[in-house]
Amino acid sequence: MIESLMRRLGPLAILSLTLACASTSGATGSLRGVAVDVNNNPLPSITVTLQTEQGKLVQTVLTGPDGSFSVQDVPEGKYVLTTTFAGFTAPKPLSAIVIAGAMVNLPPLVLVPPGDPGSPSN
Repeated sequence: MIESLMRRLGPLAILSLTLACASTSGATGSLRGVAVDVNNNPLPSITVTLQTEQGKLVQTVLTGPDGSFSVQDVPEGKYVLTTTFAGFTAPKPLSAIVIAGAMVNLPPLVLVPPGDPGSPSN
């Protein structure tokens, strides 16, 4: 059946069908996580930045009221996440691997408030 279809449609139609299937399969995935303080309280409005390992910006998102965030439609590959929030000490950059079609659940991103005994400046 496939052979007769190929003969009737020709190579161009098969190529078009192959490209259409490849583009809809999507080689992207997603990341999600939560930003919290040292007492595990959610931190809203934290800037979360996703970059390639080479430092190219991919996406920047803000955490929601519950401290959660998600980064959608990320091409498959290796990335680095960083966080920033005025006055808080950010955790070390977090490495993440995005897998096509998968949602990667990240560990909590713990930010240290100013004056906290866990802050590197104290």
